[in-house]
Amino acid sequence: DGWTDEVGNMMEEEQEELEENIRPIRFVLVKLRKLAFKIVHSLTFLLPEWKQKLTDLKLAVRIMPRDVLTRWNSTFDMLEFVIKYRQAVDAMTDT
Repeated sequence: DGWTDEVGNMMEEEQEELEENIRPIRFVLVKLRKLAFKIVHSLTFLLPEWKQKLTDLKLAVRIMPRDVLTRWNSTFDMLEFVIKYRQAVDAMTDT
């Protein structure tokens, strides 16, 4: 079929290094997925606050796209959205 398992062809040390290098990326993706889920499912608290932040920042009011396993491009869509709406995401995640 022409597909090659590049990770499977790596030595164990290389696989461990790769895993260590992508761990921060996975961490960010998990956090963004959780934020998107919480905004959509918190109709009384986070969703209104999200919409207000967007209005305050003069951004178009949109819901963050969710990363869905069955949609091959959803991770890209979520990350593209987060880049455009970074100020709002930062404002919502500041503690």
